[in-house]
Amino acid sequence: MDSGIRAIVDAVEEARRQLRENALPKARDSSREKVPEKEEAALMGAVAGLMEAAVDLIAAASDRMTTGDSRKAYVRVVDRLRDHPRYLREDTATIEKRVGGPE
Repeated sequence: MDSGIRAIVDAVEEARRQLRENALPKARDSSREKVPEKEEAALMGAVAGLMEAAVDLIAAASDRMTTGDSRKAYVRVVDRLRDHPRYLREDTATIEKRVGGPE
């Protein structure tokens, strides 16, 4: 694997590991208190940012694909996911309007 691709794969794997080891256990812990209303939008906004980064990465990588079939697959994924960060941002704004932002 060329060093550029290895660095990308390593970064994505590290982000995935961090999410699984740090964020998911906290999200799943039913003994924790409820999320304060003023913080509800923060998580949605963070997920929107994560999704934006994933779409950006896939779009950037599509230009580097050697074969047409791979390039089409990457472009198809971007087409499928492109609108989702916007939806999450809209939902974040809706939550912020309803409960306000963090204090």
